Amino acid sequence: MPRNRIFGVFSPLAIAAVLLLNPTFAAAAPVATLDSEIVKTPAYELLGALDLLHVAPREGLRVEPKIARPDGSSVVRIELDAKAPPEPFSARGLSILQVEMANVKLISLQSFDLLYNGGGRLIAVFPVFPDDAAGKKPLKWEEIQPKFFDLSPYYLEVPRSGDPGELERWTAFAPGFKKDQAAIQAFAEERHKALIAAYPNFLANRPPYRLHEVDAATGDWTSHDFSPMVFSQSPVLGPGIGDMEPADFLRFFKESKPNRHRTVIPTFPTVYALYNLTPAELEYLRLVSKKFDLPSDAKILVVGPGTGVDTWIASLRTKQPVVVIGINPLEVANTKAAARIAGFEVRALVGDNVADEKGNSRLPGERFDAVLWSMPAVWPEGFPEKHAPSLSDVWDGDVGAIVLKRFARALPGLLKPDGHALLWNIPSVVDGRDIVAEILETADTGKKVFDVEVQRFVKRARPKQEWYKDQLYTLSRAR
Repeated sequence: MPRNRIFGVFSPLAIAAVLLLNPTFAAAAPVATLDSEIVKTPAYELLGALDLLHVAPREGLRVEPKIARPDGSSVVRIELDAKAPPEPFSARGLSILQVEMANVKLISLQSFDLLYNGGGRLIAVFPVFPDDAAGKKPLKWEEIQPKFFDLSPYYLEVPRSGDPGELERWTAFAPGFKKDQAAIQAFAEERHKALIAAYPNFLANRPPYRLHEVDAATGDWTSHDFSPMVFSQSPVLGPGIGDMEPADFLRFFKESKPNRHRTVIPTFPTVYALYNLTPAELEYLRLVSKKFDLPSDAKILVVGPGTGVDTWIASLRTKQPVVVIGINPLEVANTKAAARIAGFEVRALVGDNVADEKGNSRLPGERFDAVLWSMPAVWPEGFPEKHAPSLSDVWDGDVGAIVLKRFARALPGLLKPDGHALLWNIPSVVDGRDIVAEILETADTGKKVFDVEVQRFVKRARPKQEWYKDQLYTLSRAR
C-alpha cells in the first residue's frame, strides 16, 4: 500500500464530487464548478473542515450574489440562521467561524464575507459585525477579540522535502500569494477601517508554515516558521513572514542534510503548533522519536495532534497508520494535510478525548503500543472573567483536570499489556502533591494502575534553583 495514502478520508467518487464557487457567475446563487487542483493542496482539508468546499444556498444558509471588486477579486456574503453553539468544542463546519471570529459571550456572528481571488479561490473569510458592535466604546474590541481567517497560503501542492524542483515550486507560488495578500489587505482596510484603527491586532497573522527537522540519530528536533512570502523576489517584510530573515531562511531551506528527516507542515487557523520554547516541548518530541522499544509494526495513538508534528515523528517509527483523535476539526484537517505532504499514513478522527463522558472508548476494541499526548494544561481555577471562549480553550486549558481524568480512566483499556504512554502537562500542585501524577498513577480509580516516571526540567537562577513549570510523564503498567 502506498505510503502517502490517507486512510478513511476520501474515495475517488468523493474527490470527483468536490464543488467550488465560481465567482464569474453573477446570479443570485453561485454556480459550483470543479477545481481538481485544490484536492492536492492543504486548502482542501481546511475548506472541507469549514464546510466551505461547496458554497451554495441550503436550509439554514443564505448566499447573496457575488460582488466584483476593482482588483479582480470578488465577495460573497453568507448568512447562517443558527446562532453560535453554546459550547466551543461542539462547533463543526461553519459554526467554527462563529466560535472563533468573536467572543460568543458578547456577539453571536451569523454573517460572513467570503473573499475570492481572480482565479475563483476562496482566500479569506471575514466576520460581518452589527453596526453597533462596539457601541460607543471602541476599546470594547479588546473584549470582542475579532479575527478573520486567511486561507490564501494553503493553495500550494506542497512538495515533499528534498524532491527535485521543491524550491522552484515555492518560488512559482509566491507571486500569486503576494497578490492575494494585497487583495485581503485592501478589503480589510475598506470594510473594517474603524475596527482596525481601534484594534490593530485584527490584522495580526502568524506564519502559515513550519519547516521541521529531526536528527535521525539523536531525535533532536528543530523548526522554523515561514510564509510563502520569503520566496518572493521582493518580499513584504513583517512579523508574519517567519522567525528568520528571508535570506537566512532560504539558505537554511536549501541546505542538504542527509542525516535528518525533514518536512513542511502548515499551521491552520485555531490550531496549536508545538514550538521549541521550553525544554519540555523539545524533549517531548525527541522522546516521540526515541522513547520506548517499539516494533516496526507498532500501533501508535496520538491524541490532540495539533498541526501533526508529533504524528509525523511517530510515523517514522512504524509501518502502520498512526491513529489520531482531536477535538478540533481543524487540527484533524491539519494532520491530514501533514500526512499528505510528508507521505505517511494516518487514520484521523474528530472526537472529544479518547472516551465519551460515560467512559465509552472512541476506539472500541483497539489497543496500542504507545499513546502520545501533549495535553491541555491542568488549571486548578477557571478562566479569567473577561476571557473569550474559543476552540483553543479545550486544548490549552483543562479546568479542574476534567480532560485528564477522563483520559486517565480510559487509558488502561487503550494500552497493550506492555504498552506505554508519554504525556506533557503542567503539574497542578496541591499540598506539595503533583495532582497530575496522582491521577495518572491511579487512572483516577484510587488504586495504583501505572508506574509514572516524572521528568522535570531545571533552570539555574540565582540565588536558588527553580523549575520550569511543564513536565513529562511516562506511564507503564504497575509491576
